[in-house]
Amino acid sequence: MGVLDAWIWARKPKDQPDIKESTRWVEGYEIVADLAETVPDTRLVYVADREGDLRALMDAAARRGHSADWLVRAKHDRHTADGDKLWDRVVTLPKYKGAPDVTVTAILAREEHPPAGEKAIEWRLLTNRTAETLEQVVELIDWYRRRWLVEIFFRIWKSGCRVEALQLGTLERLERALVIYLIIAWRILHLVTWGRDCPNLPCDVVFDPEEWQAAWIVAHRRPPPDTPPPLGQMVRLIAGFGGFLGRKHDGHPGPKAIWEGMQKVRAFAIAFEARQVAYAEDG
Repeated sequence: MGVLDAWIWARKPKDQPDIKESTRWVEGYEIVADLAETVPDTRLVYVADREGDLRALMDAAARRGHSADWLVRAKHDRHTADGDKLWDRVVTLPKYKGAPDVTVTAILAREEHPPAGEKAIEWRLLTNRTAETLEQVVELIDWYRRRWLVEIFFRIWKSGCRVEALQLGTLERLERALVIYLIIAWRILHLVTWGRDCPNLPCDVVFDPEEWQAAWIVAHRRPPPDTPPPLGQMVRLIAGFGGFLGRKHDGHPGPKAIWEGMQKVRAFAIAFEARQVAYAEDG
């Protein structure tokens, strides 16, 4: 849906005191939980990888009554209150620095038949949600699968928008540029996912008229249709400007083809608008 919060952070020199990096995961949950309290009819879920396997995060959620759900990929094989290892069963975590017991659901998701020569995928997940049926377990696994979108988002932000190559003179300018590129990266990710998951929507739900019409004219060398074409068709067309071949075995276009295609489409759209203005003035 977009970027809820962004924290600009950098390590300090070794001779200066610094906060623990793990703090950002707890603060991230607090931000989501604050928002959850303002939208009680919406379920918000905080999903994190193994860096988020922190007892402090679980305690923060417990203190707030789990305003927002949490789901993290486990890093530690902790001891339980009964002295067993965490992954021997669904567990109650023992008291930690005076904090109360925390009950969690542990899920082991393992790929039973990986492709030849590939290592089997294995996820060990912890969550505050209960899962008493296979359907509930599958839902929780699907929640974690969505975390991969974060990786795609940052790939677009770093490689597509090239934010690490910015050479701005002040922190204020850098922050403004990063915010703009966060919006651009979100839009590219939006096109990647919606073009795949909602291909039959009209393309004008995400494209301005000047964008899809200019792209259509360049691709087909004829006037655009009166009715906006389907979104999936238009995303593949634009990805073609970025090198996507669109063969049967190519699958859906990826973010690189779409961001390179959109750069060209924006240039097409500017030319399209300039032509309309110029001919309107002549008329």
